[in-house]
Amino acid sequence: MEYDLSNWPEIDLQKVRASFSEVPLGAYPELAGYSRADIHEGLQGQGGLFLASDMARMLNLQPGMRVLDLGSGAGTTSIFLARTYRVSVYAVDEQFPESLSQRASALGVGDLVCPIRSDCRQLPFSTDYFDAVFSMNALFYFGTDDFFPSYLLRFIKEGGELVVGSPCYRDELSADAPEEFLLEFPACMAVHSPEWWRHHFAKTRQALVLHSELHPRGVEFWEDRVRFLLEAQASKDLSPRRRDMIYAIIRMLNRDVNGFVSHFMLHAKKINQGKGVA
Repeated sequence: MEYDLSNWPEIDLQKVRASFSEVPLGAYPELAGYSRADIHEGLQGQGGLFLASDMARMLNLQPGMRVLDLGSGAGTTSIFLARTYRVSVYAVDEQFPESLSQRASALGVGDLVCPIRSDCRQLPFSTDYFDAVFSMNALFYFGTDDFFPSYLLRFIKEGGELVVGSPCYRDELSADAPEEFLLEFPACMAVHSPEWWRHHFAKTRQALVLHSELHPRGVEFWEDRVRFLLEAQASKDLSPRRRDMIYAIIRMLNRDVNGFVSHFMLHAKKINQGKGVA
């Protein structure tokens, strides 16, 4: 259903609820006890802890493992991983709130979440340090050059895993793509298709890519995020930046009737060099 923007920024919540779907909490038992605010707040991009849950399910996480949360932002995903799986999470980002350690401690995982302020392209770790790498709604900002996958894989133990979840295009963006699809221009020029990401890691010959596909809720994540933001705060109280962002997403959803702008997940395992698949 197309949402009428003719009266924007005036919002009719009844029409919002009729136009935009909501991800069902019951589909995520690991989020029992979380509110929708818990799932979305403190996270950039779409999917919230719904996407984080789906990504984590792909990994064989066991208590005590070391996990790198790359581009962790405010650390919400890091706390979630530590609480749910009892893994030690290194939350790496150039910027995160000073309160992250306090938040982790208040939720009982202060000893499991280690915030590290660092450029994600200059990681301060030794080779083979991590059992798994987790990166949500972040990798396209810094990880698209040809050298980055091999660089990142050096920090994962042989047999260790990598999971990426992010906005994507179903296919590579064409030169005549509709303007409405170019969200966050020019950052959107680094957003790629699942097949592009598959090849990006497989060509290293150090990664066996087990999965790189559109998320079945890929479009729904956009709708769920818009609905949450508009229900959680009156439009007149939204910051200009957030209001513009919501407007741009709704314009995209109105134009994209075939699910071209979506989300994907990639799951790979580090292997001996020479055994990857191109």
